[in-house]
Formats: sequence, C-alpha cells, structure tokens
Amino acid sequence: MNNYVKARTSEVFARHRLGNLIRRDIPDLISNLPFIDTSVLKVQGSCGKGNWATIPWISILNKKITQTTQEGVYIVYLFSEDMKRIYLTLNQGYTKLKQKHGKKEVIEIMQNNAVSIRESIASNGFNTDNNLDLGNEFYEKGSIFYKEYTIDAIPDDNILYNDLERMVEIYNFYYKIATKRPLDIEAQQDNILVSINNVNVYNNLSNEIYDEFNVKDELQRISKYIQSKGFIYENDAIINFYLSLKAKPFVILAGTSGTGKSKLVKLFAESIGATSENGRFKLVPVKPDWSDPSELFGYRDLHGKFHPGHLTTFIKEASENIDLPYFLCLDEMNLARVEYYLSDVLSIMETRRWDSERIITDRLFTEEYFGDDEDAALKYKDLYLPENLYIIGTVNMDETTFPFSKKVLDRANTIEFSHVDLDFKFEHYNQPPILQLHNNFLKSEFLILKDCELYEETILTTISVLKEINNVLLESNQHFGYRIRDEICFYITYNQIYDLITFDKAMDYEILQKILPRIQGSSISIKRILIELFKICINNQAQNFSYDNAAVNEEMFKYLNNNKTIPYKNSALKIALMMRRLEEDGVTSYWM
Repeated sequence: MNNYVKARTSEVFARHRLGNLIRRDIPDLISNLPFIDTSVLKVQGSCGKGNWATIPWISILNKKITQTTQEGVYIVYLFSEDMKRIYLTLNQGYTKLKQKHGKKEVIEIMQNNAVSIRESIASNGFNTDNNLDLGNEFYEKGSIFYKEYTIDAIPDDNILYNDLERMVEIYNFYYKIATKRPLDIEAQQDNILVSINNVNVYNNLSNEIYDEFNVKDELQRISKYIQSKGFIYENDAIINFYLSLKAKPFVILAGTSGTGKSKLVKLFAESIGATSENGRFKLVPVKPDWSDPSELFGYRDLHGKFHPGHLTTFIKEASENIDLPYFLCLDEMNLARVEYYLSDVLSIMETRRWDSERIITDRLFTEEYFGDDEDAALKYKDLYLPENLYIIGTVNMDETTFPFSKKVLDRANTIEFSHVDLDFKFEHYNQPPILQLHNNFLKSEFLILKDCELYEETILTTISVLKEINNVLLESNQHFGYRIRDEICFYITYNQIYDLITFDKAMDYEILQKILPRIQGSSISIKRILIELFKICINNQAQNFSYDNAAVNEEMFKYLNNNKTIPYKNSALKIALMMRRLEEDGVTSYWM
C-alpha cells in the first residue's frame, strides 16, 4: 500500500506493475474463491484510467443488478486516500446519480437507500454507520455495511476469506429483495445472514444457552438442519461423528475430495451455535511447509516479540467461554506431516484429567517459550487445552499428501467418506432452529475406564470383542494398547447411555475407525490377519478361506452379497477391499 502512494505521486501510470495487480491479479484470485459464482458475479479492479486514482478499488458486481460501478448496489474493497486503511463494503454507485442531482440530493438518496436495506437485512457483524475515512464523501455516505482493516493490522487470509464470504451472502440476499423474490422462511432464518450480537427478525439464534437437552432429539435436529442446507450424509453419520467427538475431542475425516468433510464440521458446529462469525468455529488450511508447531502455537520474531499462532489465540478465547463448544477444523491436515506440527498438541491431549468438575491438561507452554516477551508470557503461559475445544482434521489420501503414523491414528477416530451417490432430489427441508448448546452436550464424561464402572456389563462385552481382535493382530505385531481399548469403550458406552444405535453398529464403526486404519503391509501375515478379522466381523469362524488362494477377496465379496445378517458389515466390506488391493498390488493399507 505504501508503494501505491509512491507510484501515484512520482511514477508513470502506463503499464505499471501495480496496475496489473489491482486490475488483473487480485480480481482473478477473488474470482477463483469457491463462493464466487462467476456466472452471476463479475470481479473487477481499477486504479484509474490514464492517471492514478486517488482511491483504487476492487468490486464484485451481480450482473443482474448492475454491470457498472457507476450505479446500483455492489461489493467493493476501497483503499483510503492515504493508503492506511482498506474497507470491505456493500456500497452504491453514484456517478449516474450525480448526472441528475446535486451532491446534497445524491447523498440523501444513497443514505435513504442504505437505511432501507439495513432494515431488511441483518448486518451479520458488519458496521452500519458511515464513519469511514476514505477521502471520498460519496463512498463514505453510500456505504451500507462495511468492515475496516488498517495497514498495520491486516488479518490472516482465513479471516479475510470469511469476511468476504459473509458479505457475498448478504449481497445474494439483497438480490432476492431487489428482484422482489418471495423470501421463504428458511432464507429469513438463515443464521449465516445473522449478526450474532444483534436481535432482529432474521435472527433465529438467541443468546440463551441450552444446558438441558435430549441428546437423541438434538442429533435428529442437527441432522435435519444439515439436510436443510442441501447436504445429505449416510444414515447414522451424524450420530457417529457426535460419538467420536464425545469419546475424544480429536477426529479425522478422510476420503475423496469434494465429499463434504469440511462442510460437515462447519454445519454441525453451526447447528449448535458455533460459527466463524461469533469466533467459535475456525477453519485453518494446512500448508505443505508446516514443519513445526509454530503455525499453531506461535513464534518469536528477530526482535524477540511473540506472535501467537492459530491455535493459541483460539484456545485463549475458548478458555474464556468454557460453557460453549469451540471447533477448530484443520483443512487438508496431511498436506504436511501431521507429526511435525501437531505432535505437541496430541501429547498434551493425553494429559487430560479431572480437576474437580473441569477437565484440564498440562500447560501448552513453558515460560521459556516466550523469551523476553513478558506481555505474551503473562497472557498465554497458563493456557492448557480446554474441555470445550474440539479439533477435527480433514484429509485426502493421494500423491500430494503424507500418510499417518500410528501415533496419530491411535489418538483419533478416523471417519472415512468414500461413498458417493451422485443422485439428487429437489426436496425442500424445513430448517429447524439453531440452538446454542452448552458444552456438556459434547464434553467427555469418561477419561479413564474406571469412570465407566456403572456400565460394567457393556464394558466387559466390548472388551471381549477387542481381545478377540487383538489376538489376531498380535501375530504381525499390529496389536493395539490400552488407549484404543479405553476410547472404544467410551464410544460404546456413550452410545448405550443415549440409546442411539445398536451395539453391533457402534462396534462396527469403531473397528472401522480405530483398528483397521492401523493395518498395512505386504507380508503373508497381513493376509492371514485380514482373513481372521473378516471371520470375526461376519461372526462365522467356520467359514473357510485359504491363505494360498490368490482370489480370497472375491470369496469375501461373494459372502457379503449372499448374507444379509452380518454383525460388522462395514468393517467386513473394508477388509474385503483391503484384501483385493493386497492380492492385486502386493501391498495394502486402509487408505485405498
């Protein structure tokens, strides 16, 4: 921005690199964002025509509202004359108005229009005054909604991305009003268009925290809420996701790109009152160059000043609002080696323990971590992983990503999204209300197996199945330890308490998510393990599969097709797929 002031005052306008940046590079970047529908929206930038503009801008126009920034309502980034501030605004074109009216009348028309729009659309957290400091009164008085960024405090890309997405949603909603389309109840109640801090006719998220609830009923409401947003997941997927978070606040969502993994996290969080707008949902795209925890925890610069990372600031806020759940979504978390940047978090998570009625962990930082930055030490040194923090990672398994070590897999439920049904039904789902649920909805109730002593029969039944599986895995040193045993027991026990799905279905999910992801290799012992596990899953030890047969997977698929009552059918199917890969490629793993 400082370069622009220098260029404007002392450099030739024609073919200047800043012109390309504003007119082409930034608009291209915005046009490629997933929420920008370029069939409807046009992105363009300007730094002047023939001479440098005092106030450069980058606009987003709905082509059905206006084709030019000279008239109509549109989104525009405006750079202040002194280049010390940038404003993201929903604004109005004034050039054509000036051709018909004087300055005073133009400003009055625009302000009346702004008031009318604000009365019809929630501000969604944006400013609604006209206190912009741009150096152009028309832009300042024509603003409907805006957010200011100062040059010395530009937020990270994730915040800028979320701000623009919210403004585009407001703009889309304005289009419905401008074209006099009927506003259905769902659109009026859409929480995305609501300012959490303001109460208005569009707001269906109250500030009331619901600390009494029926878990089964709430999960049905959440599932319907997600359906109302146009996302349909397999039966019991929401229940499984809930039980996984309840058992351990670290879950991995794996599978084919574009199957709605990140969307599930966002909509689940949103349905219980956690959004990016109120700061309780944060999506952090993982970068391939993350080789240590500094992006999450923070780092000291050359001057010794501590700069907090994504996780540190999020944990700080979560710790100050302990009664409400906070969701951190690490998007494409295996673009970098997870062990390199997340191992400290996973280790600290294992120190969870009871402190009266609260769950605490060891501290995240030692005082030495902050060096001489006493202010940072005072602010962050006592942070630990709070009981209301839930970390979810989304992963794609392909040639651009890294595999997981057992240290990571042992600590998470790995939910696979591999089923894709391209059919689509144009059905209308009424949107249920968003309820701000107390953290008790997700908070772990068991940290050690002794906490489950009231459910001894369920625990012993679960352990008997796990012992049978572990005896098979022991042959190839693939067996698991107490951590996996305990977390599977927690999952099964929560399922029994809330009467959600059958025992067999719950155990099927846990075999699929906690045990099978650890199995990989190319030896004959892996083939024997898969055969014996398949027998356990179909509950038929008498079924004969020859280790020497080169087409055991075909026999497995045939058995699954011919038998309907299979206790752990999803796990059996996964084993058959792993067997097919072993027999075709000579090596196998959970990740197909």
